[in-house]
Amino acid sequence: MESRETEEKILAAAFKVADRYALSGTRMHLIAEEAKLVQSNLHYYFKTKQDLLLALLQYIQKYFSETRRSVLEQEQGTLEDGIKGFFQQKKNIILNAPEYDRVQVDFWRLSQTDERFAEPFYEFFDTWRKDIFQVLKLYAPEIKDSRIWMASCVMLSMMMGASLQYLESEEAFDLDDYFEACLDMIMKHLDS
Repeated sequence: MESRETEEKILAAAFKVADRYALSGTRMHLIAEEAKLVQSNLHYYFKTKQDLLLALLQYIQKYFSETRRSVLEQEQGTLEDGIKGFFQQKKNIILNAPEYDRVQVDFWRLSQTDERFAEPFYEFFDTWRKDIFQVLKLYAPEIKDSRIWMASCVMLSMMMGASLQYLESEEAFDLDDYFEACLDMIMKHLDS
């Protein structure tokens, strides 16, 4: 097995273990078992658990970026379509890949207490905000940058809020209704 393939196999196993046991319960031997490797092989690729977790953070961020990239590459006809694209992407993750949100929230918690994770986590959110800004600015170049930036920040909060609430209790609200309300609020903010 090639080096990159083995590394990917380890990261996929680490992701499953982190989702199952949370980051605090993630152990190298559990990852080795999940990857069907000897634990010493993990240490060949990742010297410490922190090195592995930092690589895992990049691994999940890559997933979010790639799914978001599809929104950026779509032909949107209007500002409203661009906003809907981001909300649809988040809804798809919530419904079809909630494990990514669970592990991401766990990394957020870790970034609050471990400075080694703070900057990479911040960079991920900053890239997300900039991607939203780029799409909004494309379809609304006449709106002040500061107003679009604020809309980008609020949209990120809306999407993370949907994940946190819905993953806690699917009965709390309808996702379509939630994102329709979010769309209305953002459009009003941008129109004012």
